[in-house]
Amino acid sequence: MDCIDDSKPLVPRGFNIDTIMRYASRTAYSPLVSYLIVNALSRKLNTVTAKDKISAAAALWAATNVVLPGIGKIASRLFCGAKKPVQWANEVVVVTGGSHGVGLELVKRLLRAGARVAVLDVNPFPIDDAQYNDQWRYYNCDITNVEMVKATADQIRDDLGDATMLVNNAGIVIGKLLLDMTDSEVDKVINVNLTSHFHLIRQFLPAMLRAKRGHIASIGSIVSFVGAPQSSTYCTSKGGVKLLHESMSLEVASRYEANDIQFSIAYPGVINTGLFSGLNLGQFFMPTLRPDSIARALFAALSSGKGQEIFLPGTANLLPLTNAFSPGIRSSLLNMLGGLNSAMSTYSGHTKY
Repeated sequence: MDCIDDSKPLVPRGFNIDTIMRYASRTAYSPLVSYLIVNALSRKLNTVTAKDKISAAAALWAATNVVLPGIGKIASRLFCGAKKPVQWANEVVVVTGGSHGVGLELVKRLLRAGARVAVLDVNPFPIDDAQYNDQWRYYNCDITNVEMVKATADQIRDDLGDATMLVNNAGIVIGKLLLDMTDSEVDKVINVNLTSHFHLIRQFLPAMLRAKRGHIASIGSIVSFVGAPQSSTYCTSKGGVKLLHESMSLEVASRYEANDIQFSIAYPGVINTGLFSGLNLGQFFMPTLRPDSIARALFAALSSGKGQEIFLPGTANLLPLTNAFSPGIRSSLLNMLGGLNSAMSTYSGHTKY
């Protein structure tokens, strides 16, 4: 297996909004800013000495950097429970689309950690390393075929045991105008990207409920929050993934009272894989991500034992806020910042599934 390099930053360095936000955040929490705030507030108070200002600045810095984060951690423990460390040797992880891209990068990290991994894909699995041969099984499975999914799930249980984690990663893009798509192309995108999630969850969730533990992760997208021309089926499917994630996390917690079954979802921007070739949203607001960046963030979420929402790059965190605007204003804003309306006009990606 190729050497795994996790030393690179998740979001590429360079002149982009993520870099600006990162440095702005560091500056905002510096002692100098605390002092400048205290100094500005005390300018009209002639009785305040320099020593008093320094003491107040130190107190403000401690409050924002130590006290408030500490209170947040305590509140998280009280209301969400303490994190239970993941023992990877006891985990059986099912990963769809695990033969390439984000899925393959995630599988590499799972194998390195000691997990047993079931890879579901229609493309051959490329890892051939004797060190890990006992840890993984590859299943040539069309996840849009319900009967094949059922048979594969049975085989996984026989080969590896009950799945404790499920990662719904497989996805495709067919970058055409809706009226130019065939019936089968429409069905294919929806079935691979969304409908398969229902069938896979139905196969593997029951064992998690019996064990009273588990983790289900999904790959959404920045277009889970906003539509875009020439990608109506993809946007619709990823919006559905977001709502399925939210619905199931609530359903499992409220109806089954299974609070130890976690749900995570990633909302990545443009990823540097063949699937997104030619897609251009601009490198300033939406820098292109490496597949390993998403995989590392997903692996960290699974390792944490807590459900998480992952937004990459950092500007993706702002997308839910755009729903406060009317559709017309939101579309105009996103088109102005990232060229949303023309982003797919140069699309040339493959459809591997």
